Amino acid sequence: MKQLEHLQRTLQPLLEQLPAEEQKEVAAALAGMESGIASLTADYDHIQRYRRVFENTSTAIIVLEADCTISLANTQFERLAGYPKSEIEGKKRWIEFIVPEDLTRMKGQHHLRREREERAETQYEFRLLSRSGEIHDIFANIDMVPGTTESIAILLDITEQKKAEEIIRQTEAQLTNAMDIAQLVKWEEDVEAQTFTFNDQFYSLYGTTATREGGNVMPMERYAREFVHPDDLHLVAEVMARTTQGAVPEVQQVEHRILCRDGTVRHIIARIKCVKDADGKPVKVYGANQDITERKRMEEELQKKNAELQTIIDNIPDLAWLTDANSRFIAVNKKFSDVVGVGPKNLIGNTCGLCFGTEAAEIFEEETRKVMASREQAVAEESFIDVGSSKPIFETIRSPILDRSGKVIGTVGIARDITQRKKTEEAVRLANKKLNLLSSITRHDVLNQLTVVLGYLRMAEEQATDPILCDYLEKMDKAGEIARRQIEFTKEYQEIGVQLPRWQDVRSTIVQATEDLDPGEVTLSIDIQGVEVFADPLLEKVFYNMAENALRHGGKLTKIEFSAEDSDRCLRIVCEDDGAGVPESEKQNIFERKYFKHTGFGLFLAKEVLAITGLSIRETGVPGEGARFELLVPAGMYRSSGRQS
Repeated sequence: MKQLEHLQRTLQPLLEQLPAEEQKEVAAALAGMESGIASLTADYDHIQRYRRVFENTSTAIIVLEADCTISLANTQFERLAGYPKSEIEGKKRWIEFIVPEDLTRMKGQHHLRREREERAETQYEFRLLSRSGEIHDIFANIDMVPGTTESIAILLDITEQKKAEEIIRQTEAQLTNAMDIAQLVKWEEDVEAQTFTFNDQFYSLYGTTATREGGNVMPMERYAREFVHPDDLHLVAEVMARTTQGAVPEVQQVEHRILCRDGTVRHIIARIKCVKDADGKPVKVYGANQDITERKRMEEELQKKNAELQTIIDNIPDLAWLTDANSRFIAVNKKFSDVVGVGPKNLIGNTCGLCFGTEAAEIFEEETRKVMASREQAVAEESFIDVGSSKPIFETIRSPILDRSGKVIGTVGIARDITQRKKTEEAVRLANKKLNLLSSITRHDVLNQLTVVLGYLRMAEEQATDPILCDYLEKMDKAGEIARRQIEFTKEYQEIGVQLPRWQDVRSTIVQATEDLDPGEVTLSIDIQGVEVFADPLLEKVFYNMAENALRHGGKLTKIEFSAEDSDRCLRIVCEDDGAGVPESEKQNIFERKYFKHTGFGLFLAKEVLAITGLSIRETGVPGEGARFELLVPAGMYRSSGRQS
């Protein structure tokens, strides 16, 4: 405009020299020029403003030619595509940025838009491939530039939105799967309309469909009438009322039975939450129903099994109990409850401190902890209950309870009142003591008199000259010796069964039994490890006799071997040698009392000692190849590594 004003000032002197009519024509021309320049200036300003919007918008924008060339691109598209505008505008075709799977559809829309614009889509999604190979999800809004064959495309990058939608989709799928696995279905109630809204998943629980029931919306009255068990209607009504009235916690639950369309009855647990408006008025009630039919069946079965188990343990004449890992009682029988004087309901969940004195409770719990720590059965004698003025003695057997993974989760215990047995044992012990004392005195006196008799017999033998008399005296001397040995035999026999049987390590017992033997050149080996047997304390003499018997009667033997074999729930402790062996005709006789001869203890006594705890002995060797004595230990009378078999 300033240049036009300058031109007018320059031409003014010349204009004044022109005729008046021509001056008017030139003035009109200059005025027209001024108006045109003003219009062009305004258009230019508009273009600049649009250009700034085009460049600075956060959305990618491109102008497309009919031949697919990108004639114009903004900065955001430059960033999206990964190319500078200098390499895009007029050089790149938009089809170069489309993934192959979307290209055919996109090209079809491009041509359709130019042939029949009204039939072409203006909005759709596609995937854009950038220079780096990264794929972007794009929402496109495309329209034609009026009066041209150009189109303008506004491209919104929705990649992150797509990722979020996929996460939501996966989450919803997981939630649906989780609800299916948990047998959960959801519903909602319109409080004002008094209607429920159900989905197909909900209807499937009831064995029906939305189509069969006339849609997803159902009046509350109809649902209660057709799907809730009549005997449980009051439970559901009470909980629903309390939930909407707000007199209960935010989430409530109720267990009740439902009626399925096939006539079956199922159990569910319904969890309910009420949503209220700003004034506290109930608006919506949301709920989730879980099918617990199988759980209820299992609970009923468990209750039945528990009742059966309780009946069994209540009929056990001994005290019986179960404790958890914290030594709390989880089950007791009637005998236990009666003896301790505390009812089962008060015992369950408590420790023994509730029914025992402090000292007794500490001992009881300590024994329980030992069993859990060792993971082994333990037998003990305890006195943990005061009954009147007496304190009974109990023999307790505790065993650990293991779960499937092998973890100790508690103990089971049995206690038998052995007070009377202990009194009887003490009486027997005193009687045996008296009998043994009488036997010892009698044996001592008889042996003294027998020594005198044998002494006089030998003196008579020295002085006798009559052959017949000498023969009689010799027979009397032999009879006296036999009588002396039999009297000495009673000394050994009276020790059998005096002491209580106990667990004894086989190897160490054999070692101790044979340490005083002189085997000479005979090799003695013991191939037994970690085995214990429950036997009379005289077991040591049994092993001594087996080894001593081999040395005395085996002839020219070179070895004696002890070994053990575990088979058929029976332990065989074997003592064998490579001597002369035992004649077949004598295999049974060697364990009879009549066979007792100069063996120090006798196989007869060995058999008697073993029989106290159910053990037995036999000879199974081959005559001429050596003797083989098998000591047979039945199941329950032996154990390895401290654990009973």
